[in-house]
This record gives sequence, structure tokens and C-alpha cells, in this order.
Amino acid sequence: MKISTLRTLVLLGGLCAGAAAAQAPQSPPVSAERIAAAQARIDEIRARARHLDAVNELRNLQAIYGYYFDKALWDEVVDLFTENGTMELGTNGVYVGKARIREYLYSLTGGKPGLRHGELNNHFQLSPVITVAPDGKTAKARWRALIQTGVYGEGSGGNWGAGTYENEYVREDGVWKISKLHFYTRFYAPYEGGWTRASPDSALRYGKSPVRPDRPPSVAYRPYPDPFVAPFHFDNPVTSGYVFGAGVVPPAGNVPRASGRDAPRATTVAELEAQVRALELEVERLQAVDEIEHLESAYGYYVDKSMQDAIAAMFTENATLEILGRGVFLGRDRIYEYMRRLGAPQEGALFNHMQLQPVVHVAPDGNTAQVRSRLFVMYGLLGRNAQWGEGVYENVFVKEHGVWKYKNLHGFQTYYTTYEDGWAKRASPMFSPFAGYPPDLPQSVDYDPYPAVFVPPFHYRHPVTGR
Repeated sequence: MKISTLRTLVLLGGLCAGAAAAQAPQSPPVSAERIAAAQARIDEIRARARHLDAVNELRNLQAIYGYYFDKALWDEVVDLFTENGTMELGTNGVYVGKARIREYLYSLTGGKPGLRHGELNNHFQLSPVITVAPDGKTAKARWRALIQTGVYGEGSGGNWGAGTYENEYVREDGVWKISKLHFYTRFYAPYEGGWTRASPDSALRYGKSPVRPDRPPSVAYRPYPDPFVAPFHFDNPVTSGYVFGAGVVPPAGNVPRASGRDAPRATTVAELEAQVRALELEVERLQAVDEIEHLESAYGYYVDKSMQDAIAAMFTENATLEILGRGVFLGRDRIYEYMRRLGAPQEGALFNHMQLQPVVHVAPDGNTAQVRSRLFVMYGLLGRNAQWGEGVYENVFVKEHGVWKYKNLHGFQTYYTTYEDGWAKRASPMFSPFAGYPPDLPQSVDYDPYPAVFVPPFHYRHPVTGR
């Protein structure tokens, strides 16, 4: 997206300069031909911006699917599909239409939506390669899933899983929906012993249901240890010359033109300038998505290494921070002191805080934004205390003097567990405030972490139904 945004800004700058020159008293009248040529350039820029917007919407759609699937919110999952959409999970066959997809999903949780106490069903949505069709009406995408499931107190610590989605999408009435979801299981194995010691048939357990599919599996394969490669919807982006990839603007000849119904044809320089101003705001909003994701990722890298000064500088003066059960801290100075109490880097310490699966919504004015993202933690001290952790952030960002900063950071704990036991055998309770460093405000949302079932509040409505 960075290259395309730069190109767009250059074009917009040229149009603005041309328009200003055209309005200067010494300039000759602008011909209809020049206005038409400028309008054609604006149409092309608008089409490219819409392509980038489609990529962002599709990334949000699939990430939202993952958050709903995590908590077995089956009605919300089903409503992301077209009426005749299909779902195929692993080797379990194809379910056709929303009613059948709903029946299948409900069967995975005993006929009712939602998780029960002690159930974990994490499905990380990662590594997108998104291909939007030239007409902007359909798209395909490849995603990677990392899976953590289990029932607390049962089995051998839970299950690891991984695989690949090859999905298709349709834009209906201006809204993107899933028309085909196909998940190829790579492996699905008990936590204890891991994938290299699991039975060869272990992965066939994933997604099993008593509800018979409408069609047999569309691709015959066996997961790991067989060396199966899920078919790619795209060609090699280097040897083939081009892929409509995530964040890449298609060449000028391959983008749809904006229709006259979308934007009236300009007949004057003033009308051209108005369209340019609108496009400038659209470009800023598109660029904001990148800038905010970079900020979120940088936060994770700084936390990894306990870089308190760098972390505190990311927040506004009156920002708030709330992580786990330690309460709410008000202002940049208090946030710095909170981070300092997490400890300094030391020999043998691992403190990875990965920021994954963002759902980014930038406000229409381009000055504020909200993000839901997933936290995946690897923690430990050499020779002892190795832990996994996972949770969800719901963060608010604000643009100050042209720079994005954290306004509110709120981290919700899903689980922390020891490496030896796994999430289905041991889970840490909610963290307590630091000794001698009480929060400014108590915890704003009262909840219990896993093995309890808690759904962190969503900052967004359902992307299809608006619920």
C-alpha cells in the first residue's frame, strides 16, 4: 500500500498544482479536453483507492470471522456468508447454503452456539494474500490458521492445529461476504507430544460432525505427515509478472473506471479541485490503516525488549492503559511507570508479545481509529517458568499533529499457561495489581479469564448485518 499511496499523492499533487495554475489570472482558459483528461486521471486514482479499500475490508472480514469462530458465535459466523455460500473444513465435505452451514457449526458445540466453561477454540487468521478481481466484485484470498483447542481438565493439555484457507468472496450491495470458505488442515495434534508424535489420523479429527455434508470433499488429500500442498489461487508474483496482492495497486489498464453515478463528471476546474480534495482524504484514510498497524506492531517489538521510553512515547499525554486485571493507568507518566515494573531485559529472559490479526476501522474524518488485535505471548526465564499466553486488545488511536498515537490501550486476558502443562491442564487466574503501585482506576470490565468463557467487547458492528 505504501507504493500505491505515494503514487497517488504524487498524482494528486500534480492535479492540485495544475488546477491552481489554471485559476491564475494570467493563465488561458482551460479547455474541455484538458478537464476531461484530468477527470480520467482522477477516475483512475479513485479506482485504485477503491481497490485498496477492498483489500482492507477483506482483511477485516476474515479477521472478524476468526474472532467470531474463536467463541463459537455461530450465527455471527453464518451471517458473513452469501445465501448460497459453502463451507469446507478439513476433510469433512462441503456444506452448501447458510442453513446447512449453521446446522453443521451448531453440531460442533452440542447443538447450541457459544463455548462452554473450560472450552478453548482459538483460530488465528494470519498471512493474507488477497486477490481482488479487476471489476472489484469478487475476490480470492489465502490465509494461514493457527489453532489452539481443548477442554479444561480433559485430554493431554489441549490441541495444536494449523492449516491453510483458500477462500472466495463476493461484493453484494456494497458489502463483502464469504462465498466459499475452504480450510485445508495441515496438522491437528495433541499438545502433549506435539505434531511429530501424533497418530497419522490425528488431523482427521478436526471439524468432525454427525451432520452429513451436502457434497464430498472437493479435494482428496491427507494432512501431515503427508506432504500435501493446498492449491494456490494465484501464480508466482515474480515469474508471472503480476498478482493482485494485498496492498498492491493493479496496473492502470486493469482497474475498473469509476462510473458516472459514483462521481459527477467535472466540467470546471473548481469541480476537479473538489474531487481532488475528497480523494486526498480517502488516501489519508487508506494510509492511516498502514500507519496504525505499524504502530501496533512496533508496540509489540518494544514490549518484547522492555523498552519503556519508546513505549511511553507512543501514547498521548492523557492516554489510558489497562492490561489484564491490574486496573486503569491514566497519563503517559503513569504508563511509563507501569511498563517499568514489567522488568528490564536480562540474560535468559524471553518476553515475546506478538500483535496479530488486526481489525482496523478509521473514522470518516481520518483523525481517530479503533483496532481489535490478538496478543500471543511467549514468556520464560532460562531453565524455568516457560509460559504461553493469549488475549485480545481493543485499542483507540488518535492523530496528533499528523502523527498517530495510542489514546486507549486495553488488553483482555484469555489464558496464561505453563509450557509443560498446556492450556487444558493449567490456567493462571487474573493478574493482580503490582505491589506498591495501585492503579488510578479499578478494572473497567469485570471478567474471568479461561477456563471461564468471556468475549471481549467488539468496537464494531457485524460487517454484514450491522448488528
